[in-house]
Amino acid sequence: MEILDTEFLEKIEKLRLAVKKIRIISNVGERKSPKTGKGTEFSDYRTYQIGDELRYLDWNIYARFEKFLVKLFEEEEDLEVHILLDSSLSMDFGIPTKFFYGKKLALAFSYLSLSSWEKVTFTYFQDDIKGIIPLERKRENIFKLLDQLNKLKAKGKTNLNEAIKKYVSSLKRKAILMIISDFLSPYKDGILYARYKKLPVYLIHVISEEEISPPYEGNLQLIDSETNEIINLYLDKTLIENYKKTLDNFLKDIESFSLKTNVEYMRTFTAIPVEDLLLRYLRMGGWLK
Repeated sequence: MEILDTEFLEKIEKLRLAVKKIRIISNVGERKSPKTGKGTEFSDYRTYQIGDELRYLDWNIYARFEKFLVKLFEEEEDLEVHILLDSSLSMDFGIPTKFFYGKKLALAFSYLSLSSWEKVTFTYFQDDIKGIIPLERKRENIFKLLDQLNKLKAKGKTNLNEAIKKYVSSLKRKAILMIISDFLSPYKDGILYARYKKLPVYLIHVISEEEISPPYEGNLQLIDSETNEIINLYLDKTLIENYKKTLDNFLKDIESFSLKTNVEYMRTFTAIPVEDLLLRYLRMGGWLK
């Protein structure tokens, strides 16, 4: 049985989510915003206008240049991170399974966000939203999530489009949306809806080694884990080559879509240890710092 633990979290404790500039209208918090307001860090000046508070006038500038300039500050803000994990049966494949690997990624990203004092919400979905676990700004809450993840099992069918749309519609404020899935269900409409709502979207594409290089040959009976559809076939070199071409086109399509929609996309394989992925690939790609 695949059981999550927290040993690998020690290796990434000092890493933080490197969130790119995102305009989010929210309360004053810990993360700097591109907005200017009455925050804590100086940003720029502008000419004094009737109604401006006199305490924000820079009297030193006036003494030197006889100009009334008002100090502007970077307003700081809260940032919510929403992590969505595909928990459908298609994820329950491979050694380790894509689902176990996805749970480990969800745990790691939640830990990093909580360590940065971000508010985190973990959600798992199939054809619909199945569970939502809010995590307040305490790193101790990672153990609450760990316990829930170990109880979670993959089951049911996937409907990425509907699950994403429904979840995005439920959000009351802008936030980062991280989706962990194998993306074997149509997903583009859901992502486009999230982008329409101006949400920064991160796609984490989990693929098993068995999907990249199928260790099978000869007569096979394939059963769709979600629909129970049965396909009988003879797997030879020609069919394997066609499969790899189809897979390559599928991967190129999701990459192209991500670029066009300004979505962050990362593909990973279950053979790569999660800690190595975080420490090496994500840091190089600017996802972590």
